[in-house]
Amino acid sequence: MALATRTGPGLMRQPIQIAHNKRVLSLGVRTRRLARAAATLQAPAGPPTGQHTISTQLQQEALAHFLDDPPASQCVLTPTSGGVNNCCLYVDTPNGQRYVLRVYNNGNRTDKVKYEHECLRQLLLQQADLSFQVPKGLPARGSGDSHCLLTSGAECCIFELISGDLAKTTSPAEVGRATGELSRAMSKVHMDQVSPIAPYSELFRAHHAVTRDKFFNMVATNPEFDACREGIDYLASEILACEQLWLDLDAEGLPKQVIHGDLHFDNVLVVSDVVSGLLDFEFAAFDWRAMELAVALSKYVGEADPLPLCQDFVTGYALHGQLTEREIEVMPDLINLRIFSNAVYFVGRALAGEDSLSSLTTRAGSYAKRVKWVNTNRDAIVAAIKQRLHATA
Repeated sequence: MALATRTGPGLMRQPIQIAHNKRVLSLGVRTRRLARAAATLQAPAGPPTGQHTISTQLQQEALAHFLDDPPASQCVLTPTSGGVNNCCLYVDTPNGQRYVLRVYNNGNRTDKVKYEHECLRQLLLQQADLSFQVPKGLPARGSGDSHCLLTSGAECCIFELISGDLAKTTSPAEVGRATGELSRAMSKVHMDQVSPIAPYSELFRAHHAVTRDKFFNMVATNPEFDACREGIDYLASEILACEQLWLDLDAEGLPKQVIHGDLHFDNVLVVSDVVSGLLDFEFAAFDWRAMELAVALSKYVGEADPLPLCQDFVTGYALHGQLTEREIEVMPDLINLRIFSNAVYFVGRALAGEDSLSSLTTRAGSYAKRVKWVNTNRDAIVAAIKQRLHATA
């Protein structure tokens, strides 16, 4: 579909972008000069990016909620690899069983953990119909709940181990198939609890500690962003350019359901290139259905040759997933929305002291590169999805 023939909110995107680019860059220069002469919006010191740690005492408290003693006090705990949000540790018991302990680093948001675990409970009722596993928590001693509150105020749980290695980019069609299958299963999940995770369209609610003003102020004034100034300024200008578009799309009423919200190839396990498990449902939310596909594609567009990976992924997704014509048309904008959300989220974590700002400064250039690729190849993205997916309306 040629850009000149596009209708709806997307038609105004390029003129808006150009105007805002000029405004953001000029405002950014003036703001930074004034702010350096006064004070900058500094993030409090946060834990190092990547693997977070908890005390041995807290580890043992968490184990005691779910395991008898022995073996609780005799377990060997070792860090898992990857992840920037929580503390996750392998738990090896004396009898050879291995579990995964998660202690949440989410600002002590029990409501988010409850939503995640209720979503998983309903998915586990469908487990016999799924070709992959979803996380299954051990029942707590006494209550039988799959998560418990620690004296620190953080929630914890212990999941059964799912075999496999991270999918990365090795099998995009298979990962796409599993993503479409999950989307279909999630359409049957119905939550009584209001989603504590804001929809992606409410960008500046991506984290409880961030606001629109705080985000733009920190981007413009915090000297840590000088290491990625070109990339972060580009992201900020693109966010400004798209704000009205998200409001318009929300008013259109794109289909909504409960979604995983963070399903990309680093949250997928495979065994011999067959998906064995889908992980990390902590961002499950009631949101646009199409965001499930957008989140997945947002990871592939960061690779050296993204289009073939996206095409293969959608080939698999089309076996189970469904999208309307309008969802397909705006997919490039939804992919970018996910990337913007990451940027806002990491600013929020820095403001809350949950992470250092390096979580974003080390990624901003890559995020900007992804958005530029999507903007350049939006017609090819839409065409690839239309060719492989039969629209449902």
